Amino acid sequence: MNESFKLETAPRRAILLGAVFVCLVAAFFFIKWCLANSIAVQSQFIEVAELSARLAPNDPQSHYALAVLNEKTFLPEDLQKSLLGFEQAAALAPYDFRLWLALGKARERRGDTAGAEFALRKALALAPNYADVQWTLGNALLRGGKTGEAFGEMRRAAASDAAYGNQLIITALQISGGDIKSVRQHISDAPNLNSTLAVFLAKGKRLDEALEVWNALPSEEKKTVLKPDGETLFKHLLDEKKYRDALQIQQSIMEQSEAENFTTGKIFNGGFEIEVKREKASIFDWQIADGAQPQIGFDDKEKHAGNRSLVIIFNSVNGRDFRAVSQTVVVEARKKYVFELFYKSDLKTVATLRWEIVDAADGKVLGATNVILNNADWTNLKAEFVTLENTQAVVLRLAREPCKSIVCPISGKVWFDDFAIN
Repeated sequence: MNESFKLETAPRRAILLGAVFVCLVAAFFFIKWCLANSIAVQSQFIEVAELSARLAPNDPQSHYALAVLNEKTFLPEDLQKSLLGFEQAAALAPYDFRLWLALGKARERRGDTAGAEFALRKALALAPNYADVQWTLGNALLRGGKTGEAFGEMRRAAASDAAYGNQLIITALQISGGDIKSVRQHISDAPNLNSTLAVFLAKGKRLDEALEVWNALPSEEKKTVLKPDGETLFKHLLDEKKYRDALQIQQSIMEQSEAENFTTGKIFNGGFEIEVKREKASIFDWQIADGAQPQIGFDDKEKHAGNRSLVIIFNSVNGRDFRAVSQTVVVEARKKYVFELFYKSDLKTVATLRWEIVDAADGKVLGATNVILNNADWTNLKAEFVTLENTQAVVLRLAREPCKSIVCPISGKVWFDDFAIN
């Protein structure tokens, strides 16, 4: 038995048509909103942005985009429109910290310090850990005369984002008139900020103050998280030929067992028992120049003492190529020293080889050894020298004096071992 029911009554059809109409209207407004939002995001022209704002008056992104474009014209009437646009955007999306941040910046640019602070505190409440918000609020508070609270926010920003560290220090220097004591109070005792301050001072050639700040930092952190700043400070000191201070910085970023090898008046690795670095060697380590001639290596069969010696192998038909071997040693001023070493040679040349001691700052020769003989068993070479009043370091270098003839071939080997300064 088949039964059928008639469902399409007039009221039901009306309800269905009404629902369809509502959906169509909703779809129309949704499509219009999406279109306006898409136009606003990509718009580069004020007229287009204005159209998007009219199409979707309740879309915060449309008002924000229009505000940004109005601000770029720098016309007084457009700047006012821009500010109103930022305010409308924030009002339409009160839980979007980005819009409150934009409004705060816009108000600050217009000189409305109180209004900027209000908007930025709204942004901070919504995004309490966002560095840009913290930094912008700090600047607004500083302009409003709330110095203590301002630097508190700016320190938080620098702690969240290291990129704000330099800006914080510049601001603190400006506010304090360059007084380091005041600067350190503003940036607090945070090691990372004080480390940045030390580098900043060194760049400005305020080296004594840079060292004072660096020396107050925690010893262990200098060897770890603050080491990159220490390396930068080290380079600045070398550039200014402050070798004693540079050595102090190098020691502070090294482990104690390694730092003990680098001391004033002592040649590092004089017996070549420690591997010599081919790249990125410290200036206070052995420096061996790049090149093909002569060949430079280590010999564990021929040595004066210990386990090995430095061997230099010459094979040059004209004698022009000569790789430099040197080391910079920090010394005391106005003091007499004795430099000594041992060598063994098996050479064929009329060239003259010797070791020289020169002032690291100006290259003035302070002393030199006797010449290295062409054929000699292990022989002791010595040279006395006296440092000058301004001498901070000397460079020990193997030197070759020019031959009388243009062509000056050199071949054979020479071994060096047990360098020392007393």
